[in-house]
Amino acid sequence: MSAPIKHAETSRGGFSLMEILVVLVILALSTAIIMPSTSRMLDQATSHAVFFEFQREVSDLRREANRTGIALRLVDPEAATPLPEGDRTIALRKPWRYTLAPPLVIAEGGACSPATANIVNGDTVVMTLRSQDPNCKFIRLQTTAAPPRESSSRK
Repeated sequence: MSAPIKHAETSRGGFSLMEILVVLVILALSTAIIMPSTSRMLDQATSHAVFFEFQREVSDLRREANRTGIALRLVDPEAATPLPEGDRTIALRKPWRYTLAPPLVIAEGGACSPATANIVNGDTVVMTLRSQDPNCKFIRLQTTAAPPRESSSRK
């Protein structure tokens, strides 16, 4: 007569297929809930980084005008090619770009004229900025807007 086999000795340790599937479903649902908000937060962080990059480049141009005593104009990159003497553009990370109307005039002492800029990602206007401060500080007007209209008077 053979000895009875104990159940504990024959069962293997580990998880059943059903337990693994339940865990995978929970992970998939968690990811589906979290990903849209995470993606939105990453997009906002990137747009803010591009805004600060734009502001830093404008500040660099202001310092250059103040240091050299030569007035500069920041123009829309698609406005004119080649650029006249004293006109500058800013290169933003791809696929970001900006539109600017009217051109931002930076005087010899570093004071700036009023201007409106749009920060654009691909073909979508992400934010509209306005500079009314002689210190060239741009403020954010809104998150989505139409491109600024071209000024009727060109300098």
